[in-house]
Amino acid sequence: MNYLAHLLLSPPDPAFRVGNLLPDLLRLPQLEQFEGAFRQGIERHRLIDAFTDAHPAVRVSRQRFSGVIVDIVYDHCLLTRWHDHCTVPAEAFLDEVHRSLPQLRDQLPEKAFAHLDALTQWRWIGAYSDLEGVSTAMMRIGKRLRRPVDFSDLQPALVANRAGFLEDFDRFFPDLVAAVAKAGDAA
Repeated sequence: MNYLAHLLLSPPDPAFRVGNLLPDLLRLPQLEQFEGAFRQGIERHRLIDAFTDAHPAVRVSRQRFSGVIVDIVYDHCLLTRWHDHCTVPAEAFLDEVHRSLPQLRDQLPEKAFAHLDALTQWRWIGAYSDLEGVSTAMMRIGKRLRRPVDFSDLQPALVANRAGFLEDFDRFFPDLVAAVAKAGDAA
């Protein structure tokens, strides 16, 4: 899963939410410095990723495209199905998340904060609501890879596979929500 699902599957605590994003932004040794709500978010991130990687519907999606593409497409699917999973409108949810991040600046390594700041400043997560936004995100990611990848022709393939992704997502996401709730009850 990409950022949006990690944020949605966190309690409304800014440190927990950011902790739930940190494993995608920092290396393991840097993660070890965090405690409290940050640490709880890091653990939630690991649970989400492990569950996601093992789910049969996600495996079907990853037969269509690589994992990083599927992660971002699933955030698109979540925005498409938002009303099924959250009573707060997506834009209001993202606004609240964006407003909460600056208060954590002094508690985060500069690299992590810079990335989170860019997410909020450019409102990248909300841009996944259409496949053009997904394609744009993949072009940005492709340029940053060790071996750059040109994703400029990705959008037609995403459009052609959208129904299958939505079907896979609909089989997967309720299971993930239940697994997170169960883990939260056990904590």
